[in-house]
Formats: sequence, structure tokens, C-alpha cells
Amino acid sequence: MGEEGVFPVGAAVWYTMPIMRNWDETPPGLSERAACTGCTACVAVCPRDAIAMAADAEGFLRPAIDAAKCVRCGACARVCPVLHPGGADPAPACFAARTRDVDLRLASASGGLFTELARPVLAAGGVVFGVVLESPGLTAIHADAEDEAGLAAMRGSKYVQSDPRGTFREARAALRAGRRVLYSGTPCQIAGLRRFLGRPEPNLLAVEIVCHSAPSPAVWAAAVRELSARLGERPRTVCFRGKRDGGSWRSGRFAWALADGREGGEPFNATPYAAAFFGFLCSRPSCARCVAKGGASGADLTIGDLWGAERLCPEWDGPTGVSVVAAHTERGRAALDAIAPRLECRPLPTDEAFRANPFYSAPAPAHRGRAWFMAHFRDVPLARATRRALRGPWPIWMARRALSKARRLTAACDTLFANRGGGK
Repeated sequence: MGEEGVFPVGAAVWYTMPIMRNWDETPPGLSERAACTGCTACVAVCPRDAIAMAADAEGFLRPAIDAAKCVRCGACARVCPVLHPGGADPAPACFAARTRDVDLRLASASGGLFTELARPVLAAGGVVFGVVLESPGLTAIHADAEDEAGLAAMRGSKYVQSDPRGTFREARAALRAGRRVLYSGTPCQIAGLRRFLGRPEPNLLAVEIVCHSAPSPAVWAAAVRELSARLGERPRTVCFRGKRDGGSWRSGRFAWALADGREGGEPFNATPYAAAFFGFLCSRPSCARCVAKGGASGADLTIGDLWGAERLCPEWDGPTGVSVVAAHTERGRAALDAIAPRLECRPLPTDEAFRANPFYSAPAPAHRGRAWFMAHFRDVPLARATRRALRGPWPIWMARRALSKARRLTAACDTLFANRGGGK
């Protein structure tokens, strides 16, 4: 209790609340619905397991409180990273880097930094937490790895928001047992983990990715259903940004493998799911107001694609990829130093490192067609829903197209008359 017998902020109203069955409502005491990132810190910290995560109407996981179990301790409000945002890192130490192992680069999204950072942790008997696509639905979840096979499943980009499940508690248990832990995730997930742990952990290496936005798992599930219908069966595995068979780190190949060993693929950027993702049609609402970017999550390291490599390190610019990495802490810098012999690495000016990758610090813009897309993606094919949402309702689209043609015609007429009158 706080002063004069008052429970912590938001907790006093819980004892009158029935269990929340409507996942589109905001649980009292936690962040407002539009700001909730779904990090699961509140679930992990609850001493009575009174909070559960379930999908809302758009497919995003959100917390709900069972008032019958709640003891009004306020722990969930204290660990919420939205209610307690960190400060951005104005001047991290930034580098261009890539592993010297070409095969590893080909199997990774960009320069292979995640695997190189994880291997010393595994070699020391530690555990690595990252995102895998769980069968049979290819659902993105956080899992733990203690060997190379588990690590391989975490390699590569997964363009869908993952479910951390119970990995916050698993990471804490490993740390308390004296084991080294590498936990990777989006900035909001790292911020949630840090708030949940509540104290410095010398054996933890927190690695965040540069996050474009967190796409809806329900939209990804729709994409998997459409792909399965086209192939006649559900793929056993998929790779969002494959670099083999014509793919590269800039124009990744969306590749799949079936249970009988057959494989196929197509350019990822040509898929309806990519159009929805890059068009911000299926981003989590909180992505438009993210409080964890720019080093504010408490991560030791940020890793991502070094867009602009052709300008910053042209001799490395090729199909296998280059990573950008920002060290925010001494622990992060020490982790980079430990793997330096396995890397090609050079320092970058802070203002140059993320110039072509603005989502290191910038929130995801809210597209005007998002609401329509999220309301209709289950009813119509993704390709049709994406086209309709990106261009807007047909009267607006036609008016915009007519205006564009009128402007081009006006410009052409101005040029014609200017040429006729300029003969002196």
C-alpha cells in the first residue's frame, strides 16, 4: 500500500472488477489499450498468475486480469515499460560488421551477428532466447536454445510479432542459477524483460533488433493459409529473406519447404504480406507511439541491416549482407570484443549508422488504410485487401488519379507555351 492506505496506481479499482472477458478493453492499472505493446512483463511478474494474454480482434495479444486471483499488489503496473519508459541513448558506439563465415551470412538475414554473439553464450553452458516459427501453424514464439540446432531455428528475420510465452521467467531462472543468458527481441520486448528483472544482471546480454513494426499474428496466419491452399499443403518451414537461389539481403526470397522435401519461393517484396507489412497496414497500434526505440529499451546491443552499405563500406556491399550494430553498454561492447576475431568490423559515425534505417529511432507511421485492412483481411484475399487499403476507397483513388493526370497535363502545357515564347 501507498500513503493513507491507497494501493498503487490503478490497483485500487481491481477488487471491484469482474474477470475481463473482452480482450479489446484496457485492464485497469496498466497502459491504455493503444499503447500496450504485448510484452508480457505484467503476466510474468504477477505472483498469483492473475493475468492472461489472449488475442484481440486484430490478432494482437493483450493482458486481462482475473479479479478473483488478483491481490492488488500493483506489481504489473510497476513493471509496465509503457508506464515507465527509459531514456534514449544519444551516442551509442556504432559499427558496420559481418561474420567472416560466408555460409553463415547466407543463412542469416544480414551480417550474421546474432549467431556469432550467441555461440560464446552456448559454449559457456548458457541459454539463448530468440524467435522461432512453431509448427504446425508457423506461429512466431520465443523459445530457448542450448545447442546449434536450436540456434539455427532462430536465425533470420521473422516479420510477425512473437509471443514471448514464459521466456521472461525462464530467463530469470537461468540467471539466478548462474548461467549466461542472451535474450533477443524487439525493443518493446527487451524493455519489458528489463522491467521484469528489476535489477542489473551481469550474466545477461540483451540484444534488440531494429524494428520496422510488429505485424499482426492473425494477418500472418491468413498469409500462411493462403500459401497452404496454393501449395496444397502447409509448408514445413518458411524463410522470409532467403539469400540463395537468386535472393539477396536487399531483395530477400520468401522460400518454403514442404514435408516431402520439395522447395519453392518467390521475391518477398512481391508477396501481399510484404505489401501489408511494409505499408504499415497490419502494425500493432503501439508501434505508432513506441517508447522503447533509440536505445531506450535498456538493450546492451542493437543489431539490424546496414542500409547504405554501398556508401559506408562499398567493398563489403554484396548479396551476402552487412549488419549495423550499436553498443549501448560496456557489456555490449565487451560482447563485441569477444567475437572480434570472427568479424570484419569498422566503426561508424553515430549519425551515419542509421541514416538509411530510420526505424532504429522513429515510430511506425499509421497508414490511413489500416483500419479498413484490419477489418477486412479475413474476408477477402490478402492481395485484394492490401491493394484496396493502400490506394483507399475507389472514389478517392479515382479523384487522386485524375488530379495527378491533370497536374502532368498542366506541366506539359506550361512547357509547350514557354518554349514557343522563348525564341529570342
